[in-house]
Amino acid sequence: MILKGNQRGGGQQLAAHLLNSFDNERIEILDVRGAVARDLSGAFAEWAAEASGTRCQKFLYSLSLSPNQAQGRLTREQYIELLERTERSLKLVGQPRAVVFHEKRDKDGVLREHCHAVWSRIDTDRMRAVQISHDKLKLRSVAQAFAREHGIELPDGMKPGKSKDTRTDRFNNRAKQENLGEKQQQERTGVTKAEQMAEIAACWSATKTGSEFVHALEGKGYLLAQGDQRGYVVVDLYGEVHSLSRYLKGAAKAKEMQERLVGYPLEKLPDVQSAQAYAKQKLAERQKALEVGGELRKVEPARASELSEVEKRKAALQARQDERRAALDKQRGELYARQFSERGALREIHAAENSGVAADRLQKQPRGLAAFITRITGLRSFVAWAQGKADSKRDAAQKQHTAALLHRHERELKEMERHYHALDRLEARENRSAANAALRESYRGLRVRSFALKPEFNKALSADRKVPAGESGGRTAGLFNRLAAGIGMSKGDLQAAFERATSGTVKPSDSGGGASRAPVDAEELERARKLRDEYERYQAGRSDKDRDRDR
Repeated sequence: MILKGNQRGGGQQLAAHLLNSFDNERIEILDVRGAVARDLSGAFAEWAAEASGTRCQKFLYSLSLSPNQAQGRLTREQYIELLERTERSLKLVGQPRAVVFHEKRDKDGVLREHCHAVWSRIDTDRMRAVQISHDKLKLRSVAQAFAREHGIELPDGMKPGKSKDTRTDRFNNRAKQENLGEKQQQERTGVTKAEQMAEIAACWSATKTGSEFVHALEGKGYLLAQGDQRGYVVVDLYGEVHSLSRYLKGAAKAKEMQERLVGYPLEKLPDVQSAQAYAKQKLAERQKALEVGGELRKVEPARASELSEVEKRKAALQARQDERRAALDKQRGELYARQFSERGALREIHAAENSGVAADRLQKQPRGLAAFITRITGLRSFVAWAQGKADSKRDAAQKQHTAALLHRHERELKEMERHYHALDRLEARENRSAANAALRESYRGLRVRSFALKPEFNKALSADRKVPAGESGGRTAGLFNRLAAGIGMSKGDLQAAFERATSGTVKPSDSGGGASRAPVDAEELERARKLRDEYERYQAGRSDKDRDRDR
């Protein structure tokens, strides 16, 4: 059982996140209280309007409840009990609240249910925000008490710890956790923070000088750059920016990092934008080289299945979006038709009322002697004055009815426009999630795969050789250039290149009956040696020889 909560603003972004149907298999809005609107976007907009009367910027408290389904699912009554305990602990009892349930697939493909609860912190009676302090400690206490009463095993980070070492370890582990930006980076690239920290730490521990460390980083696909505010940063091959000191935490101290990188002052390093542009260029070169070499067509069955699954999810998302928008368009059309009908009906009512008054007056109009008497006595003028007053009063009432109807119609149109804006934000969020999923899968096909080389690789560089002129030498040089550019190759292609490189013509030995190889072209030998050195730098410190294939 894990409880995570934070104070925040941005209600419309939160509503789009909670309603994102691409990332979630099922979405259920269990309850919305303390708001006129029944949808999340409208409720959060109302709470934002209430917060505008105060100085509170983070007027929402968002909580996620993630139980361990290996120990069994929680019932709705247990979820509600946990929410009520949280409300009492955070002093949010009676505050407006929305509860949403999600079901999404974990890394094993199993549907996992979790709950989100959002409270408004604004106390409208006093027009001030509810003070929430030490909420993480309170949430931990709530989770511990709930788990103890229901026999639930908590993860290590949520278990009670009384010793100083336990509290220190908990603090250090919390520092290693991913923040929101790092989670979004993982969604785009598919590479976890832990993996990147391990790679960068391996580069640090396997090198002694700053130049060696920078070259090792480049071999792993990281470029050292000057950050906007964080000093040294590294930009990976996908253009994502990471703080070097944060990713070296535990492997090197800040002072050690500064001493080793003294030869790389910040003012001489490229800025983040330049490093990202270079990374984008290298990524495009890798993709182009793989397309030329036919590597992109060699898709593993597991990855082909994942790509197909992403395409299916995108197609299903497009169908849901079309259905939602069609339903909203239908509601808008029905709204227009109803409003047109109501205005026409009101005009007919007013016309019938005016006609009825006129007919009644005509029927009651005096005739003959009575008409003569009313005219000469001035009674007719008084009757006309009274009728005029009645007409003015009736006309004012009719205008008031018309204005009230138009005001209601305008409010309904604004509400409909709000639904369209909310739908636009939701679709943008879903499309961004779909694009990240597709981008993540495409990146997987562009990652460099490592493999062990046979000893003949170094022998081919140290021995004198001569590659026969023709097609074989051209293909060998092409394969060398692909690897030197950081492009992934299959193990068979590279080994075949080395075998062709060592299969040069032989000449009789001057010292006996043996045979020796003819001298190789010095320029070609130097290119092969550079290739070997670059590959060895790339391999330095790498513990997992096929990380991307396992992913």
